[in-house]
Amino acid sequence: MPTFNIEQKIESVVRYQQGTEEVKSIAKSIRVHHTVLLNWIKQYEHHGGNALKSPYILHNTV
Repeated sequence: MPTFNIEQKIESVVRYQQGTEEVKSIAKSIRVHHTVLLNWIKQYEHHGGNALKSPYILHNTV
């Protein structure tokens, strides 16, 4: 599987969010399994762009 930087991951998520392409189509074009892309989307929507940095660790801030 290819390695992606944060910009490439965000670009893929944005392509999905624009609503003109389906997850499987985007995933196929970047050569990852669609569940990988779904994970990026979920992380991005819940935690923002920093969540797509590797490794990303969530910290509880109380």
